[in-house]
Amino acid sequence: MKILHKKGSIVPAESKAAVAAGTTRKHLIQESEVKYRRLFETAQDAILILDGDTGQIIDANPFIKDLLGYSMEELLGKNMWEIGELKDTLASKISYKELQESGYVRYEHLPLVTKDGRQIAVEVVANAYHVDHTRVIQCNIRDVTERNQAEQAREKLSRQLQAQVSEMETFSYGIAHDLRSPLVSIEGLSLLLREDIQNQKVENVQEDIRLLESGVRKMRDFLNGTLEYSHAGHLIKQTRNISFSKIINEVMSEFEEQISSIGATVSAAKRFPKICVDRSRIKQVLTNLIQNSIKYRDKTVPLKIEIGHYSSKGETIFFVSDNGTGIDASEVKKVFDLFYRGTADGEGSGIGLAIVKKIIEVNRGKIWVQQGKSEKGSTLCFTLPKQSVTNKDNNHGKD
Repeated sequence: MKILHKKGSIVPAESKAAVAAGTTRKHLIQESEVKYRRLFETAQDAILILDGDTGQIIDANPFIKDLLGYSMEELLGKNMWEIGELKDTLASKISYKELQESGYVRYEHLPLVTKDGRQIAVEVVANAYHVDHTRVIQCNIRDVTERNQAEQAREKLSRQLQAQVSEMETFSYGIAHDLRSPLVSIEGLSLLLREDIQNQKVENVQEDIRLLESGVRKMRDFLNGTLEYSHAGHLIKQTRNISFSKIINEVMSEFEEQISSIGATVSAAKRFPKICVDRSRIKQVLTNLIQNSIKYRDKTVPLKIEIGHYSSKGETIFFVSDNGTGIDASEVKKVFDLFYRGTADGEGSGIGLAIVKKIIEVNRGKIWVQQGKSEKGSTLCFTLPKQSVTNKDNNHGKD
């Protein structure tokens, strides 16, 4: 064995190498600890270190205060289930037992309440491991509130796009289907008119022309209806505080002659709340609803139409009710569908109530059919935003 002499002492070469190795190992451990501590303290996730046996918090990184609002002093020595709403989730006996047995647990979209009472959603990844023969649990807590909101927005947009695609498919099919019939009719009548002229059947020519004009009118009305529907989802003017009573009076003046000619009566409540809507669009809603009542009236009795409102659960419900033929219970969910027709003979374009629904929704309301005890008559109810408090001086409902 080689002997080294140093200041009168004799040191074996192997011992010096062992000392050097030990020093190097100690240095590496210290360096590793420094690096870990630096990562621990600068991490942008909240990190809690728990005692593996008791569940008490023995360490926490600075970001925990940014996330939950608790200081280090407030956390140390406490159990995990004393923080926010973790009591019924992460710190439950079942979950804690699972964590101790498997050494790993992950929670997504966990609801959490911060120190100041804010609701946030977090993702927690918990790992159990040993440090110097002591079992510890490390919990990495990440705020996923914004991510959840982005996912919800994406899902909402996806649903809207799917609804629009479905609507476009229905729209395209309806247009093709409903235009085919008058086109075929016009084509046939044109040939018939040509034959009657060639055969000098003058008495038939006038009837042929009348039928041709009727077919053209149907096409025109249908195309006008589809154009109205395509525009119904857009406000003509910005919403403002207006008088609902005035809209009713304007609409009724336009129907006055028709109402009188069929012996119908229309009654309306004396007072209505002011509403914050697009006036032109809501006028169209009332026009379509009254036209619908006239179209599907029971011709064996005088038509009666009632326009009113009532309060329910803090909101105002407007309604247009009649004593017409009514709506079969099996058809209630279909009446607002595009191109739906309430009669077997296919009267009308099937667009009127679809337009109404679209206008009500773009004005931040909802519409439905209210089923009565009697099969006769129908009542269509809808909600509309009340007069804006912040914009209460806007015309005071005068327009």
